Amino acid sequence: MAVVKLEDVGKLYGGVRAVRDVNITVEDGEFMVLLGPSGCGKSTTLRMIAGLETISEGELTIDGRRMNEVPARDRDIAMVFQSYALYPHMSVRDNLGFGLKRRQKDRALVARRVAEVAEAIGLTPYLDRKPHALSGGQRQRVALGRAIVRDPKVFLFDEPLSNLDAALRVSTRAELVRLHRELGATMIYVTHDQVEAMTMGDRVCIMDHGEVAQIGTPMEVYLNPANTFVAAFLGNPPMNLMPATAAEGALRTGTGQAPIAGLSPGRRVTLGVRPEDLAVTDDPARALVSGRVTQVEALGAETLIHVATGDEKPVILRSGRAAQARLDETLHLAADPAALRLFDIETGRAISREM
Repeated sequence: MAVVKLEDVGKLYGGVRAVRDVNITVEDGEFMVLLGPSGCGKSTTLRMIAGLETISEGELTIDGRRMNEVPARDRDIAMVFQSYALYPHMSVRDNLGFGLKRRQKDRALVARRVAEVAEAIGLTPYLDRKPHALSGGQRQRVALGRAIVRDPKVFLFDEPLSNLDAALRVSTRAELVRLHRELGATMIYVTHDQVEAMTMGDRVCIMDHGEVAQIGTPMEVYLNPANTFVAAFLGNPPMNLMPATAAEGALRTGTGQAPIAGLSPGRRVTLGVRPEDLAVTDDPARALVSGRVTQVEALGAETLIHVATGDEKPVILRSGRAAQARLDETLHLAADPAALRLFDIETGRAISREM
């Protein structure tokens, strides 16, 4: 397979900078997820790797070979699109083998590879069907199989599951993870869905406004976000963020406090805490925040409780299915100081990760 390296890569459209100073190294056999909201530059970055967009700045290498000027067809990359991009007049068999036929591979080799891949991804019964006779999930598997059959150096995925319904997304997600494990292939996967990122990626690269915000394993970026953007984007519900002021040996919110040392008294920061790291306490003196219950969401496996504390956004507590809370009830919420994260109030960057 291949190591993919982007060094200070940027993309300009006229005077508009869509991607800036992207530095990513995808190791051989790694599953890297590019995650972010619409317009953050993740798909543009993927298209530059594929050769579908020119690189305005920086350098792209695959296995040490500079690829900036190499045409897409010569990069030995296979891409799976959101729209499937199947040939409607061709059978599944012909769609799967089209890339190899274009490269004038031996007919016996093409037939063997198509049969092997179809068996691996459960398409053998549908080889003679046309795309219009397939379900959405089956069409996506054909698109995936067409990429696998070529045995490329790098697989690229541009939001391939977004057209599928919820149940199919879950099953196809698991299928992709299994295939990655079996193929040992280098894969780069673009998505705006954080569940896909957390469950599929060896590492996650979170992008914001054309720049890399943070790269790490799914749990690293979840537990220790590099800035308030990552903290607020990753997690459903996201990390609670609230203003706080340092006092002697403590950090005070508008309605409570937590014991935290190492900050100059009077310093204002943004305090972050995940909803699952909060717990109800009967002792107001131990509360990080206190407030009135404004909403209770019973989701079956868990309950989300919204508590208004006087700040702009309510604090959300994630609790078990047996949680009992009444609207307008006053709750006191405590948290282990080790679960708290601090961010600079001006830049949004993390200023402390060890409590």
